[in-house]
Amino acid sequence: MLMTHLGIEPEFSVQARTLQDLLVVIDGSHRGFMDSICDESGKVRPYVNIFLNGENVSHKPQALSTRLSEGDEVYILASVAGGDSSA
Repeated sequence: MLMTHLGIEPEFSVQARTLQDLLVVIDGSHRGFMDSICDESGKVRPYVNIFLNGENVSHKPQALSTRLSEGDEVYILASVAGGDSSA
């Protein structure tokens, strides 16, 4: 949903040293991405999960300082909630 809303391909490659750098690069070409992932204080929003090579790193202290290496795979998943429970 987030990818469609912002017009981002579901899979792409970028060069970045940290998760923070990765988010900045994506936000540079898709304005609003960073605000969707991080709150006003710059921390990963509670409903967003960031996986680095299969490990959820999103809510670790200093998560966005996590170093990246060539070939790392990062998955960003935003939870979906809401709807009509009477259906």
